[in-house]
Amino acid sequence: MITKEFKLKKYCCVYASDFHLEMILLPYIKKNIDKFKIIILTEEDLSKSVKQVIDRTNLLEDEKNEILNLNWNNKNVDWDNIEEFTSIIINGKTDYINKINDKIKELGLKNINIINCFNINEVQKNKINIEKEYDGILNTNYITE
Repeated sequence: MITKEFKLKKYCCVYASDFHLEMILLPYIKKNIDKFKIIILTEEDLSKSVKQVIDRTNLLEDEKNEILNLNWNNKNVDWDNIEEFTSIIINGKTDYINKINDKIKELGLKNINIINCFNINEVQKNKINIEKEYDGILNTNYITE
């Protein structure tokens, strides 16, 4: 029996505002919401701003609802229930992002995608060094690998 090996993949994005972050994430979420369980871990509540962004898109109502039903204010995750083929989107200050990534590494989670989202105001001087550490970079055109 031949099985396709899937490993942990790490992506990043750098954004200027909550609205910009959500515009970067929408193409990825739309394309992968049926392939992966999507978990959003964020230090800031994004539920109001994502609703404003979604309301202005030309997505179908079902797609809008599916995206809005993701927890855009999730601060914690039940690590025991992380299943394979999950995408974990992590948004916050660098310390928060590193803490979540350390937990994922500690648990040895595989077959997941991690998307670390950095605010440009925090990482401006290190942006190029940060991007070198990832399998790809999310932007509004999806992923640059």
